[in-house]
This record gives sequence, structure tokens and C-alpha cells, in this order.
Amino acid sequence: MRPTRPALVALVTAAALLGPVPPAAEAAPPGFTDTLVGTTNRPTAVEPLLDGRVAVLEKGTGRIRLIDSDAGTVLAAPAVDLDVCAGGERGLLGFTIDPLFARNGRVYVYYTRFAPGFPGGCVNRVSAFTMTGDTIDTGSEQVLIDNISSVGGNHNAGDVEIGNDGFLYIATGDAGTDPRGDSGSAGRNDAAQDLSLLNGKILRLDRFSGAPAPGNPLAGAGTVACGSRGNTASTPATSCRELFAWGLRNPYRFAFDPNTSDTRFFINDVGQGTQEEVNDGLRGADYGWNAREGDCPQGQVSPCAGPPPQFTDPILSYGRSLGRFITAGAFVPDGVWPAEYDGAYLFADGGSGRVWLRTASGVVDWDAPFAEGKFGITDMAFVTELAGVALYYTQDGSNVVRRIRFDAPGATSVGPSAYQPLPEPRRAFDSREQNPAVPIRGGFTRLIDLGAPKGAVAAIVNITMVEPAGEVFATAWEPRTARPRTSNVNALNGEIVGNTSVVPVDATGRMVLYVRTTTDVVIDVSGFFVDAPGPTAPGRFRGLDPLRLIDTRDPSTPSNTYTQTIAVGDPNPTLPSPFRRLSVPVAGRVGVPASGVSAVVMIATGLNEPEASSGWVRVTPGGRPGVTASLNTNPGLDHRNNLVVVALGADGSVDIDLLNTGAVVLDVVGWFTDDSRPVSGAGRFQLIEPHREIDTRIVLGAPTFGDATTVVLDPVSVPRSASGVAQNLTVAPSTAAGYFTAHPNAARPVVSNLNTTAGGQVRGAAAFTKLSDGSERLFSLRAAELVVDVFGYFL
Repeated sequence: MRPTRPALVALVTAAALLGPVPPAAEAAPPGFTDTLVGTTNRPTAVEPLLDGRVAVLEKGTGRIRLIDSDAGTVLAAPAVDLDVCAGGERGLLGFTIDPLFARNGRVYVYYTRFAPGFPGGCVNRVSAFTMTGDTIDTGSEQVLIDNISSVGGNHNAGDVEIGNDGFLYIATGDAGTDPRGDSGSAGRNDAAQDLSLLNGKILRLDRFSGAPAPGNPLAGAGTVACGSRGNTASTPATSCRELFAWGLRNPYRFAFDPNTSDTRFFINDVGQGTQEEVNDGLRGADYGWNAREGDCPQGQVSPCAGPPPQFTDPILSYGRSLGRFITAGAFVPDGVWPAEYDGAYLFADGGSGRVWLRTASGVVDWDAPFAEGKFGITDMAFVTELAGVALYYTQDGSNVVRRIRFDAPGATSVGPSAYQPLPEPRRAFDSREQNPAVPIRGGFTRLIDLGAPKGAVAAIVNITMVEPAGEVFATAWEPRTARPRTSNVNALNGEIVGNTSVVPVDATGRMVLYVRTTTDVVIDVSGFFVDAPGPTAPGRFRGLDPLRLIDTRDPSTPSNTYTQTIAVGDPNPTLPSPFRRLSVPVAGRVGVPASGVSAVVMIATGLNEPEASSGWVRVTPGGRPGVTASLNTNPGLDHRNNLVVVALGADGSVDIDLLNTGAVVLDVVGWFTDDSRPVSGAGRFQLIEPHREIDTRIVLGAPTFGDATTVVLDPVSVPRSASGVAQNLTVAPSTAAGYFTAHPNAARPVVSNLNTTAGGQVRGAAAFTKLSDGSERLFSLRAAELVVDVFGYFL
């Protein structure tokens, strides 16, 4: 039987006998690059924050170091310096951030503290702290669970993560020696089977109070909360309500799947003498230690007897010919690496330095590891950087933090395309409608199927952030390509904000979405740009000098025509009571032809007064009730814009539904042809890799706008022959209430693309703008900073 490991550093030293410690420049899998990020003292864990920073734990010093992933530098000052009981496998072991971190600054730390009154002189603790800026306040410590035995100095495990169910999960080891002292050490230690001890378990807690989480398998009579009673020979034999799963020896790392709203996770459990294993994290599961190791009785190898019914075998295991001790693990985010990595799980062995890939179908090619030479690897985590999504990993023995990046190509080069509107806007994704319903976690990506037709190269979508937990921006891009350095929508803490975007899709009609802060997300699709290499009749954009169609603050007149078809209070069992509907004729007005039109492009502005509650505006083809929202208004004074691309009803009209919105303004900026029009190449859409044309904050393209200022933009990413541009305007921020207008000619129309408010709010709005000699004019009523990102142009 293999002796109990005294320390991970000793394991790394022993593992060095298997081969040399790799040099600073390491080989990477084909199509990937492996580079050094920085050096720290015995890094044992790595965890991304929300803004490009990465936290790295120094096991022995008690310091948490921060890395600026964009600059590739380790900050000089630690975020915190805790007094830890180090030596052996003890020390600073685990760290994670709260899903609401942008709002509450809450972080969770697993560490070993000095406790002279307990066997072994040290115990493990999990606490919450508050982080502000680059500093974790030690005075904010809230102890959530304490006195977890570390009697043997080893097998502390120490990982902490928060599941999609909102509860805190903690991995504890069996302490190397039975804390009760009645079974022994190493393979004789039965602490993992003792349900009255916290050792050798996965714990599940309320992350704010530390109380046992509701739904844990042990509850009711004969069970107690064991959060601080200690694990010693005198510990009462009542079962602990904190337990979620048990029968684990040293579950060094576990990882949640970011590609689902379920709370799905895998557990990497270090073996004793024959096998390492990965377990599926299941409520009430007993993984069998110390009776079983891997998929066999302890000490045996396959073929062997299957598990008794009370035990759950691992989903995979491997023996000593392949590795020595399993450590790090991470699920690959779908859509950011090549397709064969979707749904895959990476896991590493610190002794052999190998990293393997378990595919979505559960296959592992043991003879072809994903990476090799990662001796002493202790942790890994995916980090969303400006350049894309990279795998960070730590190596304890060589004191380094490294990252593996996929060499993602730029956006796929496509030819001209034509627009195909949907009969009415369709909801493609709503995180609130998932089962279970869970917001997308801040700092993560999600692969989303938009249901595109064959030949689609891009979609017009409305991306809505619903009550984010802090200031948020979202970026959408084509799967398996480089992340653009642009944003599609911005929102403040607690707002509901949508913005229309042209988003490239892959051959299967999917897009990748990144959110900086935890938020619910809704994505509605208006239509698709479909490959059109030659002249075509339908789907060509005809830009107009912007003109106002209606303003419901004024009464209906021949030049401001609308009809209320449903009034507030009208009986309707399918609609909310403060709802009203307007019918607006469009065909044959303000430059839109009476026929030959497949869709119209408008700027919709919802207007709320200071006493208003939150609401929304929905624009749909006339006579076709919809289920989506075109824009959302927030409580209080709020003038909110969004670009709307919508098909016309059979009578050439659109319907406008309003909920808790005082008034609406529609400004028409163009239209798309239908199949009755002559064949032509003009007006087809050319998708480009997103390009930032203006950022006045850094004097890119233009200086800061002053009051009543016009800037002429000749976009470098667009040929002078282009008839129009697809772009996103973001004010960041404005000094006072005002508006921006994008227009083609010197005469400025009485319309607005983007309304601004005082107080420095960041707002954005998409714009399809007609060009004049390849240029446009941008007018700002008030002094403001502006960012302009171009996504494509019209021929």
C-alpha cells in the first residue's frame, strides 16, 4: 500500500523522477500556444475575476496574488496576506468569487489555520471576505465553516466553488489519519465513510450564512449542523447536514460545467496506491473510499468486482502506468475552441505532467494527452481575456503560472449577403426560461443556437441584459474565432437594457456570448443575412435620410399617423392590464415605398417620465402579435433607443405594443427590398470583423465631443463606395442629458439614434446609417465621450 503523501511539494519532487522539469518555453498542442504568465511562490490555485484580473493563491505564504491577464503581469502588492498554517499539504488552498461579485465584492477562501487545541495543531476553515479594488479586507472575514480536521497534515483537498444553484460547494480530504483515531491512517482510514465527520466529503452550504443548504441528503431527526463542532475522537456520532456526497479520499479539485444551467460538476479524487479517479458530482453519492479505489476494491486493478449497490463508481479512472496523482480539472467552454472540444473535460496528473481530454461522449485517448510536461500542475481555470478564452494553470514545483491559448483565427471571411426577415421576431434564448432558470455567470461565455437557415452568415438580434449584478457589457461573436474588442450592449446594475446587433454565426447558426457580470440574458432574432454572391432582388438595404414617422407625445395627424387599437384597461385575458397597442401605417410614407418592401429599419425610442415604473416597447408586423420586446424602459425618467428591423404587415403597417411606457417615437432610416424588386448587387450586406472606428476616451478617430458638436466620420473599415454602414454607438459617458444623431448629409435631421442622461451612464444603440461619399456625420447635443464600432457595410 502506498504511504500517505506528506506534501504536494514532496510529490512534485518524486514526480521529477519521471522526467525533467519543463523549460519556460513549452510545446503546446497543435493550433495552441503555451506561454508563461508570471511567477509566484508555490501557486496552488487560480481563479478568474470579472475584469481581466486573475487570482493566484500562494500555498505556503498565505498571499493571494493578482494577475492582469491583458498586460500579462503579476501585481506587486498581494490582495491579502493571511496567517496560514503551512507545511505538508496545508496552507492557502482554495478560492472563488461570488456570482454577484460585481455588486457585493464577496470572495470565499479555504485555508488552514493554527489551532493548538486540536489534534495536529491546525484545522481547515472556509471564510468569506469582501474585496474592493485590488484588496481583500481581512477585517471583513465571515467564518462559514471551521475546525475541519487536518490531523495528518495531508489530504486537506481544499477546493471551493459555487454551483448554478447558488450554494457553496467545498471539497474536504480524509485528513490522512482518521480524526476519531479508531481506524488508522492511509488505506485504513475510514473517515470518508463516517457521516458525522466533515472529512472526505463534498459539503454544500448557504453561501451567505454557512448553514447547511436546503436539499442536502441528510436532514431531519438524527442529523445536526456540524459547521464548527470539530472532527475529533470526541465528536458526536450524529450525521452532518452539510454533507452532499462522501466516500472521497482527497478530492483535490472539482469543476462545474459552465455550458449548462444545471449544477453539474466532476470531482478529481487522488488515489491511494493503484488508481486515480474522476467522479460525477451527485447528491447523496458514496464514492466508496476506503472500501474502493477507482472502479475496484482498494488495492485491486481491473478486471475486478463491480461496486456494491451503495457505492457509485467513477466515470473514469487510470492506473500508475499513466500517472501518480490527479489534480486540476476544468470543463472547456463550448464554442471557443475547435468543435471537438465542445462538452469536453480536461483533467491533469501532477506526477506524470499529463493533461487528458474527456470528450463529450466520455472517451479519453490515454495515448494522446492534450498536453504533457506539466509536472506539479495544481489547478487550471478558463479565463476570458481580451484576446479570447485561455486556459490558465499553476505549477507548484516550478513556481509558475502559465496559459494555453487557442490560436483562434479572425472572423470568417464571407462575401455579400442579403437580408431575410422573419415573419415576426422570434425568441432564441432566455436564461429565465432554462430548466433550471439561472443567469449566465459573469466572466463566462455561452454558445447559443439562433436557429439560422442554411447559408446564413449573420443574424440581426436584440440582446437584452436583465437586471445584471453590477455594471455589465456583453460581446457576441462567431464561434471558434478571435474575440472582438468591442461590445454589443452595456447596462448598469439592476437595469433592463437591450440593443440590436448584427452578429456573425457559424455554419450551424450559432454565436458565442460573453457577459462581464452575472445577468439574465434574452436574445430575440429579427432575421438573417444569407449568402448572396451575385445580384439579387430581395434583401438589399436602401438607406434613407432619417425622417420621423410618429411621435405619440403629439396627437395623430396626417403627418403623424397612428391609431390606438387597444387602450389601457381594455379587457384582454392574454395581456397585462397597463398595456396598449398602436397601429402605424409605414408603406408609402417618409421615403418607404408603397410596395416592394420586405422590412423597414427604424429607430424606436421609448419615453418615460420620472414617476414611471419599468416597461417595454414591442414593434411587430401589423396584425401579427409578438412575444418579444424591442426595447425596455427603466423606472423613472428614461428615454431609451434601439434599432428595430421589422417586416411589414399585409397592409404595410406595424403594431406597437407599450407596457408602462408613456410615449414612443419612430424614426425611419431605411428599408429592405422584397423579391418583386429588380435584380441588383447594390445594397447587399458585407459582414466584416468588428472594428473600432472611434473611441474619444483615448482620442481614437475623434476627440471628446463638446456641446452641439458634429464630427465627420470616414470609416477606415468601410470602402468609400459603400452606401451604408452597420455600427454600434456607445456613449461612455455623457455629462448631461442629450442625444446623438448619425446622418449622411450636412443638413441634420430632427431625429436621434441615442439619448443620453446626466450622471455618467454608459449607453449604446445600434445604427444602420446611410453614407454620403463613404462618410457620415455624428452630432452630439452635449459634451460626451463616444465609442463607434462597425460590424459591416452595405454595397
